[in-house]
Amino acid sequence: MIKKNFALPLLFSLFAVSSVNAAPLAIDSMFVDNATATLDINGASPPPPVTVSSTLPSVEITMGAYQPNIFSLGSTSTMYLNIYSTSAYGMAAPSGFVDGNTISVDFSSLRVAGTYSTYSFDVALWPLTTTLDYGTYDPLTGDYMIGWSENFNIDVSSFFSVPASLDVSLSGYLTAVPVPAAFWLFGSGLIALFGFANSKKH
Repeated sequence: MIKKNFALPLLFSLFAVSSVNAAPLAIDSMFVDNATATLDINGASPPPPVTVSSTLPSVEITMGAYQPNIFSLGSTSTMYLNIYSTSAYGMAAPSGFVDGNTISVDFSSLRVAGTYSTYSFDVALWPLTTTLDYGTYDPLTGDYMIGWSENFNIDVSSFFSVPASLDVSLSGYLTAVPVPAAFWLFGSGLIALFGFANSKKH
């Protein structure tokens, strides 16, 4: 039977643990294990859509920081894409959070420098029409999946450009930082220990 002076701190501890699981958590780092990109050029005589994908050695996208070279996809003989983030265009550094089974990120500072056939481009990788993009997240394993599509123009000469779209999907795992929830969990642990010590005195 649980003594009265220990029951309340124990219940408070259990409540704090459930709050940790329920509250939104800030993403600290996203690790990309798999990436896929499909480029579709819409011109008068467009080449067919081309897709490149890669299994990556857990490439890290660090939240709150700009990275000049995050990862690359493809090869110079087909399509080559270099993904990076920069402060040059006034966009905020990557950020995001997870809430239950949902991941939300702001990748507005991400860009892609690429080549395909005779085309070359360096464009925003993130749709300017949205701030957040949403994907799925497993809070038990830390795994996520997220994807989006960006439309832009590729300059094929000094006077001519063609519209194009790039579909991107990323999957891997992430680490999150529940700072406020961790504070309350720590405090509840101290209360529980205090209650247990007090019960031993009686």
